Amino acid sequence: MNKNKQIKFGFILILCIVLGFFIGSMTATIRKDNNQIESETTPVPEPDESGESESPANVLPYQVHYITGWDRCLDQLRVDCDVAFLGDSITYKSNFFQEFPDLTICNLGVCSDNIKAIDYRVATLWTIMPEHVFLMIGINSLRNDTLDECIEDYKVLIDDIVGLWDFQLYIMSITPLSKNESGIDNPAPDIIASFNEAIAEIAENKGAIYVDLYSQVVDDSGYIKDVYTKDGLHLSDAAYEVWANMIRPYIY
Repeated sequence: MNKNKQIKFGFILILCIVLGFFIGSMTATIRKDNNQIESETTPVPEPDESGESESPANVLPYQVHYITGWDRCLDQLRVDCDVAFLGDSITYKSNFFQEFPDLTICNLGVCSDNIKAIDYRVATLWTIMPEHVFLMIGINSLRNDTLDECIEDYKVLIDDIVGLWDFQLYIMSITPLSKNESGIDNPAPDIIASFNEAIAEIAENKGAIYVDLYSQVVDDSGYIKDVYTKDGLHLSDAAYEVWANMIRPYIY
């Protein structure tokens, strides 16, 4: 290579390096700005004293890495699960490992979860491969979406679950609220009843077993009986005992 060609090649090489540095800097700046905008427009809700947050469904899509970490941990523990419970805070606060001490129970309840958020983490079931899966979800979705929207989202969720592998799925009715919990943000008794009717039909169509806890804890007005709730929403020990007794014949 003659001297002129060497000079020309060196100039082109330096120009490429400069351009590469400039493009890299601009890309990093754009990413930083986008991340800042995203963090400002979709803030992660802070949990309250009970450990619940306001709207996890808006956060979950951006926290898939947390779900992946959860799955990886369960996989490394090599959990051989007999029964999994999938749901929101009502599932989270349960103590079925005490009711069934001879079985490996995996509680996959997440506080404030809703139907769409559950759908982001159904693959966790792959990691633990339970023989029985009990799903209770919907009360939080009914606070923000219409009944028809919730039913359609539920159909999608069930399709995603039953397509995993051959196991028995149990669809739990959602439980009623107390009269004191009735308000603009909470579904009315007739909405809850209609939702349960819809998911019972979904269970029948999809080969799942519908477990009607609702009828065991509701009063004549469509509200939950006082003995079965702690705060108008979450269940009491008496309600969990009813739940355990209802599912015992399915598990054994």
